[in-house]
Amino acid sequence: MKRLQSKHRNIYLKATTYHGVSLIEMLVMISLISVIFTVGVTMLAFLMRVEMQGTARIRSSMNLQRLSKQFREDVAAARKASILSKENPKLQKLKLDLKDDIFIVYSAGENDNGKFIVREKNNSTQLISRNEYLISDSQFQFSIENINQRHIASLRLKFPPDGSHENNTIKVPLRKLDIDAAINQKYAYVIKAKE
Repeated sequence: MKRLQSKHRNIYLKATTYHGVSLIEMLVMISLISVIFTVGVTMLAFLMRVEMQGTARIRSSMNLQRLSKQFREDVAAARKASILSKENPKLQKLKLDLKDDIFIVYSAGENDNGKFIVREKNNSTQLISRNEYLISDSQFQFSIENINQRHIASLRLKFPPDGSHENNTIKVPLRKLDIDAAINQKYAYVIKAKE
């Protein structure tokens, strides 16, 4: 503070200080906020992508579990099984004869959502029910084998490697899933030798 003297009184002058934000400080704050916002949006996009992939994997796993359970139940209830269209694996069908003119046919289908396995329950005149099990881009094959005096019906699925891994140096082989059941034998477990 400066002191000015005059004849009659002392006058004190205060140094004036401005309270506010300079332009440079404002630019620094805006740039920091934009960096934080960019990182937040990037993390949100990453989390949404991971969540969608996880949901798709769970849905695929649930479809395979439902297919496996239904296939085993149908084979165990069948009196006999036969493979239709053996020469062309893409058009291959498995026919399971149940009781009294009722039969179930497993085959492949494809639409805009991907490949799926179709289960159709029929009687001699009409379709009773139809179920579709989405199996993505897998290859499949039906087979009937005679193991230990039991007829075993199998559905073999081969899935392509999962492309979601970001490290391209890792080569993941085809994943395989075999669904086996003994024909006309409920609660029979199938143990096959490894190939």
